[in-house]
Amino acid sequence: MKSPKRGALRFRRRMSILRFGPIGGLLSLFLMVSIKQLFCSMKQYAFPRPPICLRCSSTRIWGHGFKDAYFDGYLSALPLKRYVCADCGCVYTMRPVGYLPRFHAAAVVILNSICHRIRNKQWAMKESLSRQRQYHWLRALRRNIKAHLGMDFDDLLDGFFELLHSGRTPVTRSR
Repeated sequence: MKSPKRGALRFRRRMSILRFGPIGGLLSLFLMVSIKQLFCSMKQYAFPRPPICLRCSSTRIWGHGFKDAYFDGYLSALPLKRYVCADCGCVYTMRPVGYLPRFHAAAVVILNSICHRIRNKQWAMKESLSRQRQYHWLRALRRNIKAHLGMDFDDLLDGFFELLHSGRTPVTRSR
């Protein structure tokens, strides 16, 4: 009997992943690092390697290249180091503290924008923050509060911190 070709094995593996879900996952680990320092040293910055995998407790964590990410105030992308667990395939992206996953603005900027809207009944007037962007955050926050904290939860700021402490991104539109 002939052994299956390499392409056939890849196809079977892809189909099993589609059927049973992905083996790995994506996680963001946050670093105490100045973005300015990261911007100056770029890929030469000494990113710390996670000691163990948070999913399977394996110690076989390998470098997995870099991922470019944009942040407010910088015209070019900053390289963020990625690591992958050799056993379960979980990918870790190292991100600066204070930035939510998949957001260019700092969490403090987002919170200040929402606070300004609640207090003054108008959007914050900053050149880097458009009215549409701020409305996007507020609408997503309301939706997440209703979905995860219940319909009777009224205070938006308390809801922001409740969602943050429960490990959720308060202003994300993804599920």
